[in-house]
Amino acid sequence: MSRSLLGKATKPAQSATAAARMKDALFGLSRHAPHLVEVPVDRIAPNPNQPRREFDEEDLRGLASSIERHGLQQPIGVRQTADDQWQLVYGERRLRAMRILGRETIFGILFTGDDDEEIAIVENLQRSDLNPLEESDALARLAERHGYSHRQLAEALGRKKTYVTMMLSFQRLAPAIREDYPLLRPTKAKLEALAAIDDQDEQLRAWEKLKRAEMGPPPSPAAPAAGPSRREDVSAPAGIASSALPKRAAKPVFQARDVLQELQAKPQPLSDTDRQALADMRSAIDAILAATGK
Repeated sequence: MSRSLLGKATKPAQSATAAARMKDALFGLSRHAPHLVEVPVDRIAPNPNQPRREFDEEDLRGLASSIERHGLQQPIGVRQTADDQWQLVYGERRLRAMRILGRETIFGILFTGDDDEEIAIVENLQRSDLNPLEESDALARLAERHGYSHRQLAEALGRKKTYVTMMLSFQRLAPAIREDYPLLRPTKAKLEALAAIDDQDEQLRAWEKLKRAEMGPPPSPAAPAAGPSRREDVSAPAGIASSALPKRAAKPVFQARDVLQELQAKPQPLSDTDRQALADMRSAIDAILAATGK
């Protein structure tokens, strides 16, 4: 029998366990601490189950600038597939940003299980990195892969069952709505209302009505002088081709401009809500123009 510092007798096994815990505590790590590795960037393969599908180039450049200034604040997740070969579990934006910076290595948390898709989804959900359709697709793949019920999926992800059911309902949206989503980015509640419409033709009519309500009627395209190039969008508002804005922002901005010009030419009665919305837009536009120094 050994004796503790308090003078009480303890069993040898208990004393050894306490000593081990003390040793871990002295180094600031417990035996449950994640295993951190430094991995060559060019040896990391993409995650085929990556739930995130949209990667805005301007956002990536902004993230790269932040990492260059402040360092990598959070490691990515990786698992080893062979000797000095790795596969990404989560953190693709961080990995892409490091590649933009030309960094040779990146720190990662090593995973040894085969539940990388579930881990990637949870990590993205915690960081709010997924749009509703990306999240819906990821949950659907996870449910199919593991045979999860809505309740089991909710328990695995730490979400309410009603939330999971709502997200999975987006799988019923018409392909044209999914394709158009980045243009409008409606709320989850509006997507749920659309998904509740069984007939997809009726869905599309409701979607077009929503777009008109949110963005106004589409402008009449001007006839081009010499015909559009192959890559030019003939339905795009005038001036958008030379815009420096991100693609997902440029089209709504130019459409809003055209709608406002129409309202200026043909004034309409405005409600208090309309006036506040226009005032908010004016303030935001003034701030953006002032920030550019022009």
